[in-house]
Amino acid sequence: MEPTDPPRKHYGLNARKFEHLNAPDKAPAKSTEHDIFAMLEQNRSVEKSLGKDEIEIEPKRKWRRKRDYWQVLIGGNLVILGLVAIARFNPISLLFGFSGVIILTLSLTWVMWFVMDDY
Repeated sequence: MEPTDPPRKHYGLNARKFEHLNAPDKAPAKSTEHDIFAMLEQNRSVEKSLGKDEIEIEPKRKWRRKRDYWQVLIGGNLVILGLVAIARFNPISLLFGFSGVIILTLSLTWVMWFVMDDY
């Protein structure tokens, strides 16, 4: 069996009166000590006086990605074709060589242009 609620007391006319702290006539005076915009403006003026607000744009570096891509692509494909030529143009070695050229080209393209960041 559940315990019953204790009886509640009703005070009726003896309600407490509360002081309204946020009344318009009791608003505190504005303080500039804790004004965030004044603080930010002061920080900005110090930053300007120290010269830290100047932005320096670095010159662009020469982009080597395209050159490296073509060097590795041509060099890798020549190595694969050289290995096929050593095998005296056997049909199976031609098939493997053709597959190697395709795999090298696709994987190098994917890595150089989609995976790697600028360097």
